[in-house]
Amino acid sequence: MIEGSTTTACSFCVMDDSTREFQLLGNGRCNFCSMETKGPKKEPIDTFVNRIRNSSKGNYDCVVGLSGGVDSSYLLHLAKIDMHLNPLVVHVDAGWNSEIAVSNIEKLVKKLNLDLYTFVVD
Repeated sequence: MIEGSTTTACSFCVMDDSTREFQLLGNGRCNFCSMETKGPKKEPIDTFVNRIRNSSKGNYDCVVGLSGGVDSSYLLHLAKIDMHLNPLVVHVDAGWNSEIAVSNIEKLVKKLNLDLYTFVVD
């Protein structure tokens, strides 16, 4: 239970009983945490990336959304440089881009020699 609230929350993650499927288990963790740790054996990342690469039928192996922020920029770098994938870069421009974000997008796409599709929201 969150202090000063009537909400029941997991002691490990941010899930609470505002989510319909939420169930608090005896160990203080929720059913979502339990699924993550006790679910089917996870595929090693190398095997997963090879499966993506081998199933590619066109110019691109995957699609990576790029905001120009640190997280998406790093993910794009990992996909291209570390995983040797050829991603199509997609950016959604809703009119809130900072100059730094726009500059980051342009630099990354040029430096990594990738195609960029920008969807402009009206």
